[in-house]
Amino acid sequence: MNNDPTAIREALEAAATDLLEGRATGPLTGVRLAELAGVKRHRLTHDNADLNREFQRRAAELNRSKPEVDRLREQLRHERERNSRLVAENQDLHDQLNNYAAALLSVVEERDALLALPSRNLSKLPSR
Repeated sequence: MNNDPTAIREALEAAATDLLEGRATGPLTGVRLAELAGVKRHRLTHDNADLNREFQRRAAELNRSKPEVDRLREQLRHERERNSRLVAENQDLHDQLNNYAAALLSVVEERDALLALPSRNLSKLPSR
């Protein structure tokens, strides 16, 4: 691309239109716009700041209202809720496991203590 400001501006405008209307692929960013127009980024951000602001504004509108973006946001919200539920469930199971472990340890210690008694005291144990 030559350094003609008019040609650069026209290339940026065409690239912006292509990106915003979906004729060009890629993210709706200034970097992608400059790349698509075949110019250095400072030609957009410094020399054509008004184009950059307008492009960013329109890209933000599209990103807020596109159905696929809304669908992904809803999916993200759902997955975050699911994650929160799973973390809580995991914590409940962890607590329950610790309680079972403590109870089992108590039973094992009691059994070991009973087995350590002299054999004459074992006859006094209740039968099952």
